[in-house]
Amino acid sequence: MGSGVFDLTEKRLPIPAFVASLAPKDAVDAERLVARVPATANAIEFRMDLADRPIPAASLAGLDPRPAILTWRSLAEGGEFSGSADEYRRLVEDAYASGATVDVEHDRGLLADPSVLPDRGRVLVSHHSPFSLPADWESRVASMKATGARVTKLVAGTGDLAASLRVADLQRSRPNDGVAIFPMGPASAPGRVLSALHGAAAVYGPVGRDTAAGQLPLADLIDVFEVDRPRKVEALFGVVAGSIARSLSPRLHNALFRARELPYLYLPLPVADFDREKPHEIAHDPPFRGFAVTQPWKLAAARAGRPSEDVRKIGAANTLVRGRGGWKAENTDADAVFEALADHDTGEGRSAVVVGAGGAARAAVVAARRLGYEVAISARKDAEADRVAAELGVDSLAWSDLAASEADLYVNATPVGWKDDEPSSIPPVLFAERPLVFDCVYRRDGRETSTIRAARAAKCPTVDGLKMFVIQAVRQAELFGVEGVTQEEVAAILQEGFAP
Repeated sequence: MGSGVFDLTEKRLPIPAFVASLAPKDAVDAERLVARVPATANAIEFRMDLADRPIPAASLAGLDPRPAILTWRSLAEGGEFSGSADEYRRLVEDAYASGATVDVEHDRGLLADPSVLPDRGRVLVSHHSPFSLPADWESRVASMKATGARVTKLVAGTGDLAASLRVADLQRSRPNDGVAIFPMGPASAPGRVLSALHGAAAVYGPVGRDTAAGQLPLADLIDVFEVDRPRKVEALFGVVAGSIARSLSPRLHNALFRARELPYLYLPLPVADFDREKPHEIAHDPPFRGFAVTQPWKLAAARAGRPSEDVRKIGAANTLVRGRGGWKAENTDADAVFEALADHDTGEGRSAVVVGAGGAARAAVVAARRLGYEVAISARKDAEADRVAAELGVDSLAWSDLAASEADLYVNATPVGWKDDEPSSIPPVLFAERPLVFDCVYRRDGRETSTIRAARAAKCPTVDGLKMFVIQAVRQAELFGVEGVTQEEVAAILQEGFAP
């Protein structure tokens, strides 16, 4: 274990607290995770209820000089602690006696007795409502504040993007008074960022595995969204996706805004149902002015604004931009595929197979045809491939026939390939003739996808998804009103993010 000895009874949780939330399996794992906590964190939470084996509170005291918060979150409040009330009290009191700050669930009633945990400077009082914002949230906050705890924390479950933003907006009324109000759940990421910028007393981000749904890593909260830099934001942008975990867009666009001193913020916007949630219709202050749209909502986005000529041809949009006349739907994917392929000569007299039937596949078909390729579409669901092929006026190829096909170009326009354990999305047997292989997928860590790795092993010429991302991002930034963006600048920002 760590060799340092720190008198935590002399520590007070800083406000705002930028808390690295850890879920150690055991005492050894706790030491490993603490070593990974970024220097920008000024407090460390240990989620004791998520441990595989009990961890003595005293064993954590010497791991780091920053204040330690020990937390046992109950089942009722979204955690995994299922012990008795007496056991909960014993664990909390033992942790407090060790010198740590303790997170105490308000509903336990422990803090009603002033003699229990008398130094409330080492107490954080909390209430978690996993499914929705409690109707009595204001009186709950007042009651928690009355305990004298160093920080009052109210966390509310949110089922969609609009609810996440509404919960974050509650923090506006409680800036800089020791209160933290933020959302939890799959849609909570943008609300967590905004809550922090509205003056939340505590901001949580995991190091290692997530300790709650919808979290963003603490390093991203500080490095990408700069939640530790209070500022006025005049316009919001964001990436609308089914899952925002893989997107590099927030890192890129926030860096572009920062370099130009623009008062903008770019957020991850998880959306489970585009047509129901209608992100472009959400009224917010500051307003949303533009969205990048990715898997699986590009077709829905094409219906959300006045379509450009490319969107009409492709039937999908990856960008929505708000202007005086309302929202306009754009597609920067087709130009990106076209430009990246153009570096490898034209497609005149050549054939291409596009694997996939979604928005990226549609853009790839249009781009390849502009270069002169004869294009066919293949997808796991033959009916989908047939339908898209008919809409775009190209051939379809049965999925069962893909491995026996012959083409000069293969394009992966599916989400497959970004995970370590996923196979190549294109059958490697096709690489024997060394076709050009284009992957629309990229990895957030900058490493090769399984498709590109297999193609390069076979000595095929390749175009990776980062090349496509860089090209389309330049155009997207222009649509967002960001001037002077170059591919070199975008590539440099991404490389900086990949650095260990």
